[in-house]
Amino acid sequence: MSSAKPVESRDPLDQSRSANHEVKAVGLAVAITVVIVIVLLGAWRGMLALTAAQTPIPPIYRVAAQHGVSPAMLADGRQVFAAACAVCHGRSAEGIPKLGKPLRNNPFVQSLSDADLLTFVTEGRLPTDPANTTGVPMPARGGNPKITDRNLRGVVAYLRVLQDPDAPPTNMDAWTGANATAGATALGGPGHDAFIASCSACHGPSGEGMAGLGKPLANSPFVSAKTDAELMTFVKQGRPIWDPANTTGLDMPPKGGNPALGDEQLKQIVEYIRTLHAQQASGTE
Repeated sequence: MSSAKPVESRDPLDQSRSANHEVKAVGLAVAITVVIVIVLLGAWRGMLALTAAQTPIPPIYRVAAQHGVSPAMLADGRQVFAAACAVCHGRSAEGIPKLGKPLRNNPFVQSLSDADLLTFVTEGRLPTDPANTTGVPMPARGGNPKITDRNLRGVVAYLRVLQDPDAPPTNMDAWTGANATAGATALGGPGHDAFIASCSACHGPSGEGMAGLGKPLANSPFVSAKTDAELMTFVKQGRPIWDPANTTGLDMPPKGGNPALGDEQLKQIVEYIRTLHAQQASGTE
């Protein structure tokens, strides 16, 4: 007879105990994993908070918050400045002698509240204003009536970015007194006033031209070759940058960027330009 090996039977109680141990082991592993994840998340968040505290806020965001505008408005103000203000004040706000003063670290800008500075750029400053030390007009809204109050609020905020409280005020000697008006014509009259208000920012107060801006008009062969009627039409229409005859790479805006000029004022401007030619020919200033 063959003897069969008896099959071992497991006690149900032992099976239950083994299952319980397995469940407990799994639960303990899960609990340990959760604790580790929580600890790592806490450490990660702490590192982010420390990094944020150590990272300085970019000036554009800090200035925007300080002056109640969004970063987008401030960026828009920078673009408006480049399009409307840089022509007189320089691309980097460093100023252009005998034209627009420097605006970087400018004590006048620093002395005004945001509201007063907004009013100033909205209204501009005429050459006849006793506070005007350059003899050159500052046109209202940068000479562009389409620039909105919201745009100008952005410009004001951008001007704040240009101020460094740790830097000395910019020297204004080249923009005041005799230095500011050197070479400017003493002629008056409506033609002179209209020319100063609308044309001098690019062509100079005496039509002498401005480097990188407008060509000289006092001794211009182009002006000499035109009749008064043709010259008046040219001033009225301007010359866009895409015109093949435009050799400066800059727009000459219609009516000098002042759409309020009427035909009578344009005629007076042409007459004044002819006077500049006569001065140049006779050698007088």
